Amino acid sequence: MIFSGAEIRGSLAGAWEIFKGNPRGLQGFDLSVAGFWRSFLIVVPLMIPYLLVSKAQLQIAISEFPGAEDLELGSFYWIEAVRLLLDWFAFPVVLALLAKPLGIGRHYVGFVVVRNWSELLAALPLLVAALLYGLGLVGLDGFTFVSLIATGVALYLRFRVARVALEANISFAVGIVVFDMALSTVISLGFSRLVSFG
Repeated sequence: MIFSGAEIRGSLAGAWEIFKGNPRGLQGFDLSVAGFWRSFLIVVPLMIPYLLVSKAQLQIAISEFPGAEDLELGSFYWIEAVRLLLDWFAFPVVLALLAKPLGIGRHYVGFVVVRNWSELLAALPLLVAALLYGLGLVGLDGFTFVSLIATGVALYLRFRVARVALEANISFAVGIVVFDMALSTVISLGFSRLVSFG
């Protein structure tokens, strides 16, 4: 088993404590180098909510934009999975290059561990939005509203993670979140353009 039950419970509980602003949440994570590399495997279970949300967005596109139904579902899933993997690894790699100039070298490993595990917690509200839409319990407006709330929750969690794990002030933590979001946007747009040319 890749993750022990204790590590899963401790990490998710730690992420919840950090969301509430409690620095002691860090004690729930394995902040070792081994824990650092293992935390990247969180992308595997993260695929489930990510692809469900992507499917909901595809259903909306099909209903709103003529011609979108021509996209094969299998191809769509593969494209979105590759996009997630690129996004998942890009930020830690770029931040590793910037860690020393930014003065966060000694906090880098711990920050990435906490960030990776926290993304699993942050995905839950988006998963709820996708399930509500998929079950027909909310329409397009409802899905959009719930998704906006879920995105806000996810961004706030990232902010708290930066504040606690990097011991950062408010402005620096906001900058980290904005940089993370901007990099994700660039990757998404660039990958979409690459696929469309392909």
